[in-house]
Amino acid sequence: MSGPVAEVSSGVPGGVAGGGPGGAAAPRAVLHDVRYSRFTGALRPRRSAVGALVAAGVRRPLGLRRSAGSKVWPFLLLAAAYLPALAVVAVPLLVPQVDVQPTELIGYPQLLATNSVVVLAFVATAVPTVLTRDRRDRVLSLYFATALSRAEYVLGAALSAVALLLLIVLGPALVLFVGSIATAGDPGGWFTEHVGDLPRILLASLVVVLPNAALGLAVASLTSRRIVAVGGYLAVVLVGPVLSRLVAVVVEADWPLAFDPAGGPVLLATAVVDGAPAPQGALAWVVWAALVVAGSAVLVGRYGRGSDA
Repeated sequence: MSGPVAEVSSGVPGGVAGGGPGGAAAPRAVLHDVRYSRFTGALRPRRSAVGALVAAGVRRPLGLRRSAGSKVWPFLLLAAAYLPALAVVAVPLLVPQVDVQPTELIGYPQLLATNSVVVLAFVATAVPTVLTRDRRDRVLSLYFATALSRAEYVLGAALSAVALLLLIVLGPALVLFVGSIATAGDPGGWFTEHVGDLPRILLASLVVVLPNAALGLAVASLTSRRIVAVGGYLAVVLVGPVLSRLVAVVVEADWPLAFDPAGGPVLLATAVVDGAPAPQGALAWVVWAALVVAGSAVLVGRYGRGSDA
């Protein structure tokens, strides 16, 4: 702020305004010429705003830059996800007499299946905070009126959720892959022989991450209360498997298992990493795609109005 400052008295000689009891002088009025000045700094592109939203969306569920208590639960889940991979890598590293590769102790399909419960717990407790805090604080209108459009906000939230879940799903698989290179007798030869596993590992991780992120964000977009979002997501992923198995028993077939929102993506991911066909065939992929599209549609539709309601 800049500009002249004018001091104006009450018009009484000596600047005394009327005077109160005992002839005390009133304070002199001061008018400040307040004006806005043009911003002269460097303007960053709009993608910087999306990047800042993604970074905040990742930090918040992990409890980063918050109290120590808020970090306990997410880091317990991270430890549970990485522990199997770290354990099988540590065995040949710490015990040279053990001549076995980490992938022989636990393969990528087994690692995905082992971490499936951790993924569900992480989605239920971490993903809703990407959305519920902003809706609870009623800041969406402020976002949309300044640095972010509604589409950019949805994109940032989706990228935050995907990044968080890749940390749980893809991270341990990469630890297993790198640990296998480090413990191999011929690291260069082992890498050359198994480098083709990397695309399958990445694709299998996305097969698990995308439907869970879409479902978690869709449920979270419907409420401003985190506990309600957690309960809604758990209701879907816990009731869905029970219903699909009951139908499978009644019809005496396996195709209803493709509708399991919790186990279906994991079965597809294990098939991808093994290079095998899907257990329930094309139906499993149709259900997977429908889950991703439906969750994304709910999210986009919910934020299409751009309101805090």
